[in-house]
Amino acid sequence: MALDDIEHHTNMRTWIAILFTVGLLAASVVISRIIAYDLTSIMILGTALWAGIDSSKLNLKSYKSGIAHGPVVLFFVCALLWIVGFPWYLAIRYKIKNGTAVLMEGTLDVVQPARSRTTPTGP
Repeated sequence: MALDDIEHHTNMRTWIAILFTVGLLAASVVISRIIAYDLTSIMILGTALWAGIDSSKLNLKSYKSGIAHGPVVLFFVCALLWIVGFPWYLAIRYKIKNGTAVLMEGTLDVVQPARSRTTPTGP
């Protein structure tokens, strides 16, 4: 896959993250009106909590990104600025999962997944 194809694919995933976020908000508003109880704040807090926990598992702090912070900071970013923070997190998450995210310098050893190591056996 050429670099242009990867970049286009990543940009498309960013749009999907934005549309997914808007769709979640719209669904939350519609369901809230149907049941006469505001679910939007619960949905925002729930997705922000998930992003914080998931970012810790992905080691988000090790990647070059404007949201490369610890899980607590990411939770507050997503909770307080959800309409921007949550799709941004989803886009960065996709890049990390896809292997196209750029690591910060000096973090290569920290981020590589643990592999089973076999020790060479001598004669």
